[in-house]
Amino acid sequence: MSHQLKKLGYEKNKCKLCGKYFWSIDERETCGDAPCDPYTFIGDPPTKKKYDLYGIQNTFIQFFKERGHEPIKRYPVLAKRWRDDVFLVGASIYNFQPWVTSGLVKPPANPLVVAQPSIRLNDIDNVGRTGRHLTCFTMGGHHAFNSPGNQIYWEDETIKYCHDFLEHIGINPKEATFIESWWEGGGNAGPCYEVCVRGVELATLVFIQYEILPDSRKKEIPLKIVDTGYGLERFAWISQGTPTAYDASFGPVIQRLKELASIEVDENILKENAQVAGMMDIQTYADLKTLRKRVADKLGIPVKELEASAKPMESIYAIADHTRCLAFMLADGVIPSNVKEGYLARLIIRRTIRLLDELKLKESLKDIMEIQIDFLEPQYPEIRKHHQHIIDIIELEEKRYKKTIQKGERIVKKTINHFKKEGKKEIPVKTLIRLYDSHGIPPEIVKEISNNQSFKLKIPDNFYTLVAQKHEKEEEAETTPVELDYPKTKLLFYEKPTETKFKAKIIGLHENGIILDQTLFYPEGGGQPSDQGILKIGKNKLKVEYAEKIGDIVLHRTNIDKLPRELIDKTAEGTIDWERRMALTRNHTATHLIVAAARQVLGDHIWQTGAQKGIKQSRIDLSHYKRITIDEIEKIEELANKYVMKNIPVETKWIERNLAEKKYGFILYQGGVVPGDKIRIVKIGEIDVQACGGTHVPQTGDIGPIKINRTERIQDGVERIEFSVGEAAIKQIQNINRLLIETSKVFKVPVEQLPRVSERFFKEWKSFKNEIKRLKEEIALLKIEKLKEKTQKIDNLLFIGEIVDAKMDEMQEMALKLTEDKKIDITILLNNDGKIVGASSQKAIKKGIKVNELIKELAKILGGGGGGRPNLAQGAGPKTHKINEVLEEAQRLIEAALEG
Repeated sequence: MSHQLKKLGYEKNKCKLCGKYFWSIDERETCGDAPCDPYTFIGDPPTKKKYDLYGIQNTFIQFFKERGHEPIKRYPVLAKRWRDDVFLVGASIYNFQPWVTSGLVKPPANPLVVAQPSIRLNDIDNVGRTGRHLTCFTMGGHHAFNSPGNQIYWEDETIKYCHDFLEHIGINPKEATFIESWWEGGGNAGPCYEVCVRGVELATLVFIQYEILPDSRKKEIPLKIVDTGYGLERFAWISQGTPTAYDASFGPVIQRLKELASIEVDENILKENAQVAGMMDIQTYADLKTLRKRVADKLGIPVKELEASAKPMESIYAIADHTRCLAFMLADGVIPSNVKEGYLARLIIRRTIRLLDELKLKESLKDIMEIQIDFLEPQYPEIRKHHQHIIDIIELEEKRYKKTIQKGERIVKKTINHFKKEGKKEIPVKTLIRLYDSHGIPPEIVKEISNNQSFKLKIPDNFYTLVAQKHEKEEEAETTPVELDYPKTKLLFYEKPTETKFKAKIIGLHENGIILDQTLFYPEGGGQPSDQGILKIGKNKLKVEYAEKIGDIVLHRTNIDKLPRELIDKTAEGTIDWERRMALTRNHTATHLIVAAARQVLGDHIWQTGAQKGIKQSRIDLSHYKRITIDEIEKIEELANKYVMKNIPVETKWIERNLAEKKYGFILYQGGVVPGDKIRIVKIGEIDVQACGGTHVPQTGDIGPIKINRTERIQDGVERIEFSVGEAAIKQIQNINRLLIETSKVFKVPVEQLPRVSERFFKEWKSFKNEIKRLKEEIALLKIEKLKEKTQKIDNLLFIGEIVDAKMDEMQEMALKLTEDKKIDITILLNNDGKIVGASSQKAIKKGIKVNELIKELAKILGGGGGGRPNLAQGAGPKTHKINEVLEEAQRLIEAALEG
C-alpha cells in the first residue's frame, strides 16, 4: 500500500507516540492525528477560502463529477428501507450493503459520489462538549465497485483523488498525513488510510475486501470496493478555523440560539476547550472532569467559572446538532416510539427538551425545529416537503414528554422507597437506565427528586450513549436454518396465475413435505397464507395443508407424518383450492390499495410494518405517530373503493433491483425487504408500486367492495387497520346493519336516532349508578354505626368481631373506616359465604397484633387461606358452618398475643 504515495512524494514513518505507521511528504515524528498532534487550525485555517457546509458539500460533489463519478441522491437515513440488520445509516457504504457489496446487485452508478447524511449515537453525550462530535454528519463518499470483469480503480487512484482534493480546496498536501489502519463496519472490512491535517482526521480511505461472518471470521469477497468517507463538517471547520465544527457547520442556527438564550460567548474558552478536547476521548465522567480541569488550568480560572461559561454553549451546540438529526429522521419516515429506530428518535427529542429546559428558553422544541428546518430547506427540498409533518410530530412528542414527567415523580419516589427499605443509599445505574427505558424518565428528573428525598444519585456522563447502544441494532433471533439440496422449484403461479391444476415430478421428501420440480401452490410469504389443495399420486390423494418456501425450494406439507420413499420420481397431479386462492388474492391487492389510500390521507410518512391476509378479514400495520380518527378512516375507505371502481390494471414484471430502485425509489419495499438481484414489481396505475411476490388480481375492479372494520394501536407508533373485501365485506356491512336494526328495536326508535337515544340512556344509567353508589355508602355508614355499638375491650384495645351481610369489597371498606375513622383498634368481619376481612390500627400493630397473621390462622378454620398487609388482610374458606367458631378464635388469639 505505498506505490502512489511514494509517487506523490510521501515517505513512511512510525509515530513516536502511538506507534502507528503513517505517510507524509515532510519528515515528521508524529502521525498528525490527535492526541499525538494538537489542533493547530483553530484561528489559523490552512485554506484561504472559507467553506460553509453546503459550500464544501457542493465542491466535493462537483470535484468528483468532473473526474467521472456520477452524483447520486442521498439515501434516507432510515436504513431499514432496504436492509434488516441496522436501523439507521451510519456511513455512505450502508447505502450499498448488503445487496451491492455482496455482488448480487449492480450499484446505481460506478463510480459514484454522494453526500450522505449519516447518524451515529455512540457518542451522543460528547456532542457539544468536544467541538467535533456529532449525532448527524454529512459523509462525502466516492465509491468504486471493482469486479473481476470490470476494474474501475483501486488504491492508487483513491489516494491521488484525496491528495488532489486537498490541493483543490487550498490545503497544502505537505500538511497531510496518511495513517495506515483497518476498518470494519456493516458486515464488511478492509485496510484503510486515515487522512489528517493539523491534528484533525478529515477523511478515511477504505479498501473493502472482506465480509465479516457471524463467527467473526473474515471471508474474501469477489467485489473489491473503494469506500471513502470525507467528513464534510470537518472540512468546513478546518477551512474556517472556528472554535468548533458546530460553528462552521450550522452557524446561523447557533447564532439564533445564542440570541434567544442571551448568552455572551467567551471565544477563548471555546477555543481552548476544543483544542484540549481534541487531545482526549471523553468516555466517562472522570474524563469530563479531567477535560474541565485541564482547560481551567490553562486559562488560569476556577473550574466552576469555566463550567458556567462553557456549559450553556455546549447545550446550544448539542441542540443545533440534535435538531438537525431529528429533521432528517422525521423527514425520512422515523416515527418516535418505544421501540427500534423510533426509540432513538424519542431519545434525541427528550434529550433536546432537557437541554432547552436547562437553558431556561421560553421557546419550545417546535420553535427551535422551525429555525433548523429554515436552515436545511434550501439544500434539502425533501425537508421542506415534510415541514408540517415534522412540526406535528414534535408538538405531539412535547405533550407526551410533559405527561411522562408528571407520572415520573410517583414512580421515582416508589423506587427510592424500595431501595431505602433494602438499606441502600444510592440508585444504581442499571435502575436509572430502566427508569428511562421503561418509563421515559430522564436521569436529570430522577436526580432532582432524589435530592429532595435526600438520596444519592450519580448520573453516568455517558448515560445517553449507554441507552442508545442498547437500541441501535435489530436483535437477531437465533434460528437454525433448514437447508434442502434440491434444484430450484419452478413457480407456475407467476406464469399461469389463472390455472388450478398442474402436473409435476416428485424430486424429494422432507419430514411430512413433498418437493416437486414445479408447482402452482403459492407458499406463504409477505403476509399471504399459502395455498391449500390436493396432490394426487396414482390412486392416492394427499391433502396439502401448507406450502412453505425454504430458499428456492417449495415444500408441500401434508397430513401424513412420514411419507414413503417410493414416492420419489413419481408424477403428482396438483389441484389448488381456487376459492381460497382468489379470496387471498383479492385481500392482497386490497392491502396495496389501503396503504396507497392511507399515504394520501395521512401523509407519505406512512409505512407498512406488517400485514396478514385472510379469507374473511385481513390486517395491515402502518407506522403513524397518532391514532387514526374516524374521519380519516372513512376517507381511506372511500379512496380505496374509488381505486376499485376505477378498475385500474395491476401490472407485474421482474426488474433488476438497481434499476427498479432508481426508477421508483425505496417505496418499493413497503412490504419489507425483498431478496434477489431481480425483484417482482407490482404496479397499480400511478397510485402504488411495490416489490411483492404475492398473487394479485388483473385489475382492481376484481377485488369488490372494501370495508374497514376497526383500527387499534398495537404498539407505540404503529396503527393496525383490519378490513374485509369482496363477499366478506358485504357480510360485514350486513352484520353491522343487522346490529343497528336490532338495537333500534330494543330502544324502539329509528336507526338514525340511535346515537342521541343511546347517549341519553347512558347519561341516565351513569346517574343511577352514582345514586346507587351514594346509597350504598349511606347504608355502609349505617352498618358501621350499628357495628360500633358492639365494640368490646380487650386489654386497652377496642375490638369489633361480627358477621355482616356484605360482599368482600364492602367488608374491606367497612373495616378500614372502623379502624381509621372510628378509632377501632382491631376489626374482624365475616359473611355467610365464608369471606373474612381484618383491619388493625398502628396502636394494635405496635402491640403485636398484625391482622395478616391473624387472618391467615382464622382462615384455616374455614378450610382456606388468607393474607395481606399488617393493617389490612382478607381470607376465605368453604366451611361456612364454622364462622361463629372463627369469631371466638379471633378473640382468643388477640388475648394470647397481648399476654405474650
